[in-house]
Amino acid sequence: MFETTKPGVLLMMRAKPGEGEELAKFITDLHYVEDADGPVDWLVSRDDDDPEAVWTIEFYRDQDSFDRHYAETNDEIEKRHEKVIGLLAEPPMRVMVHPVASS
Repeated sequence: MFETTKPGVLLMMRAKPGEGEELAKFITDLHYVEDADGPVDWLVSRDDDDPEAVWTIEFYRDQDSFDRHYAETNDEIEKRHEKVIGLLAEPPMRVMVHPVASS
């Protein structure tokens, strides 16, 4: 059965000029870091029409995991998030979502 109650977030991030590839690579690498509260399902995508735009969608085990992940009480995770912010040209667009269907 498909789990439709997982909290998720859709993010559109615009990198500083010339940093789109670095942003996409760093975000992808972040998803392979050990984080018990990190996303259990995720996708990082590049925009075909905007080389500085990176879209991600992340789903978390449950609301508690999501809340702990974004509470940024872990210094190492906080450092990684700060690096992402440093690559951005503007604040990310963030939309809270939940899955409805998937293939």
